[in-house]
Amino acid sequence: MAIVKSSLLLGGTTAFSIIQSYTLYDSQRNILGCCNEVTRPPSTIAPNPDDEEEEEDEVEMFYPITNRYFMFPPTTTNPLENNNDTLLRIRQTSFGCGRLGSTRILELGSGCGLPSLTAKTICNCVDVLPTDYWERDGLVIGNRLVPKDLFGVNLQYNVGGCDPYNLDWHDELSAFEVSTNFRPDLIIGSDLVYYPDDTEPLLQTLDIFLKNGLASSGSGSERSVLLILPLPPTAERDALPGFKKRLEGEGGNAVLGNGDRDVVMDELEMVVRSASNGEKEVHNLLRIRI
Repeated sequence: MAIVKSSLLLGGTTAFSIIQSYTLYDSQRNILGCCNEVTRPPSTIAPNPDDEEEEEDEVEMFYPITNRYFMFPPTTTNPLENNNDTLLRIRQTSFGCGRLGSTRILELGSGCGLPSLTAKTICNCVDVLPTDYWERDGLVIGNRLVPKDLFGVNLQYNVGGCDPYNLDWHDELSAFEVSTNFRPDLIIGSDLVYYPDDTEPLLQTLDIFLKNGLASSGSGSERSVLLILPLPPTAERDALPGFKKRLEGEGGNAVLGNGDRDVVMDELEMVVRSASNGEKEVHNLLRIRI
C-alpha cells in the first residue's frame, strides 16, 4: 500500500494511531456518519512498484504544507473487500484551502476538496466536479480577495482524477457553461457562506444550476442542492443570517429554480473527540436541502 497522488489508501485501522474522531448526528441523535483523523501511515508500508514517485510541485516549493489523513469505515455504498477502511489524504497549506454512486455531483467552493474526494471515494460517485475560483486570465477581481493560481494547483492535487473547474459566482456565463456541460444531479457545498457581498452571486449561481436543464439521469428528474454550513458559537459567518432569509423566501418556498422548490433546513451536531486526552468539541451545523 502506498500514498499515491489520487490520495487514496486502503488498509485496516490497526496500523494507524487515531488523533481525533468525528461523529455526525441528526436532531434525533441518530448517527449519520463518522470518521477518524489518524497519524501519518507507517513507513513500514511497502510502496506499490506501479506507483510513480511524486515530484515536488509549485505549492510545496512556495508554501509550507501539512498532510492530514482521514479514515472512513466501510459503508453500504463502499463495501470494501475484507472490511478494510478507506484512508483519504488531504494536503493542507498556509493559504486558506485546508479548511476542512452514479450520481453526478458538483461541489461549490471546494477549498481543499475533501467533500468531492469523499463523494468519489466513499460514496462511489463516478462523476464529481469540484469547483472554486482562483486567479486566471480574464477574471475581473475588483475589490474581492481572490486566491492565487496555486490554490487551483493544490485543489487538483487533492482531488486526483477530478479536474477542478474555475467557477466564479460573479460570472453568470461561467455558471451557465458548467451547468450545461456537466449536467449535475446534485450540487453540494460546505462552509461556503462567508461574505455578504457574495450572497446574491451565490444565490444566482444556485438559481442557474436549478433552472438550466434537468439532471443527467433524465426522465424529468430535477437537480437537488445539499449545503452544510457551520453555526455559532463555534463558527461566526456574517453572511449566514441574510443568506437564510433570502433562501427561505415567502411562505418557506425557495426563491430559486422555478419558484416551487421547497427549502428544508435542520440542524446537525458533529462531535469531535481527541484521542490523546478524551476532550470533546461539539460543532453545530445547518443542513439545507433544496
